[in-house]
Amino acid sequence: MSLIDDLHQICIEKGVSISVAESCTSGLIASKLTRKSGSSTFFKGGVVAYQNEIKINILGVNQLLIDAKTEVNEDVVNQMAEGVRKSFLADYSIATSGYAGPTGGTINNPIGTVFIAIANSVSTKVERFVFSGDRQSVVNQASEKSLELLYNSIKKQK
Repeated sequence: MSLIDDLHQICIEKGVSISVAESCTSGLIASKLTRKSGSSTFFKGGVVAYQNEIKINILGVNQLLIDAKTEVNEDVVNQMAEGVRKSFLADYSIATSGYAGPTGGTINNPIGTVFIAIANSVSTKVERFVFSGDRQSVVNQASEKSLELLYNSIKKQK
């Protein structure tokens, strides 16, 4: 079975719901989650928050945080994940923000850097990754890693 099949099955078995807030992955995670029939039993929806005004006005990210640290950092992705989970009344959420390239990036967060957050009602865990390859490769790797992190988080739930 594939990761999507496993994720689909565990969501149904555990009766959990999912929402997503995607920046650099621009909806690819939502697309992957809904490829399999029956995904409406657990997938509530998502927001493609490509511009900062959406992160701020729709997801509740603090503008001062973005102004101080840019939109690609642990705290912003944390707030994105918490905002979309609460807005959609979901059990779990995924949030992504990063520099897919070929432009962008900073000294501390070069092109390929992606922050991924997985949130539930108890906690939000954020991880930083630096993926390699062209823009599409970075986006694909980020979406796959997001789904893997979500699956592992749900699997640990009792």
